[in-house]
Amino acid sequence: MLNHIDEVDRIVGQSCAAVCGALGVGAMARFEICMAEALTNLVQHAGGGQTRVDVVVREINVAIGVDIFDPEGAAHFDLCDHATALCDVDPMTQSGRGLGLIKQCADDVFYGSLNGRNRLFLMFLKVDTRLPLAPLKSQISGAKP
Repeated sequence: MLNHIDEVDRIVGQSCAAVCGALGVGAMARFEICMAEALTNLVQHAGGGQTRVDVVVREINVAIGVDIFDPEGAAHFDLCDHATALCDVDPMTQSGRGLGLIKQCADDVFYGSLNGRNRLFLMFLKVDTRLPLAPLKSQISGAKP
């Protein structure tokens, strides 16, 4: 994809279509959030223009893996070093949640060099091992499940 904000929605949509059916509903929602946040952050912070960003979505046994490569020549930026915990973000600010969301939503996050290029790797387990949210009724005092 070109490193341009107009490309983000198209690539997120294509990526979601590619993994539809391989991920459960919860994992699919987390996948879409991560893709949108990662690509938006990359476009905003790695310089726009005609440089290319490579995105590879692949099946890895029990998971879906995503490799997002920075444009060639981009400075090293490990999001794990810069992510703000979601509980520490001022609820009135309009930004600052993206990296925290990625770390919270992906089952695994890794950033490092691969073949001389900076790469963000995201992994999403096909079987969602996270506990589902309890139905609202069961949280209300006196309500029967």
